[in-house]
Amino acid sequence: MTTTEITTTSILLQQASFFAFGNSNAISSIDLSSAYNGVSGYNVVAVGILTFVGNWAGPIFWTSGTVLLLLQLRRTGTKDVLIQHLSLLTAFTAASLMAVMVACTFLRTHLFIWTVFSPKYLYTMAWSLALHLVVNVTFGSALYWLGTKYHDIEDRQAKVEESHKNIEMERKAITATLT
Repeated sequence: MTTTEITTTSILLQQASFFAFGNSNAISSIDLSSAYNGVSGYNVVAVGILTFVGNWAGPIFWTSGTVLLLLQLRRTGTKDVLIQHLSLLTAFTAASLMAVMVACTFLRTHLFIWTVFSPKYLYTMAWSLALHLVVNVTFGSALYWLGTKYHDIEDRQAKVEESHKNIEMERKAITATLT
């Protein structure tokens, strides 16, 4: 798969999993049941993080799955995989945010502005800021960086094992010529 195909697949699976888990563009669909798991008292930061992770678990999962595909593509020799991926994700996020902003501006006098368009705008902002910047860019980049370090260590170990095999073969060849 190319970087564009991986990014497109990631966007589609993130969007589909968000709605497949029962979420919608209505503020009333935010699930607070997982927000207090493991929290002994009210803690704004912990409850906010748990609420976000509980409601966006599917897209967070697909972000980590996308990183695995990007690491496989990197191993084939493709350069700047993460930068291309993040550029495409940012372009999609900016375009979708712009479309919602334009629609809200043109339909500001519509009867459903507060029941339909305003929640959609709030969800698009949450998707843009929290999911894109925090999950896709920060969390995804951190996972990618860790994956590159892991693969670099694996590559070094494979080279060391190969050199050990070569040394052993040379030792056997020298021993065979001496006897």
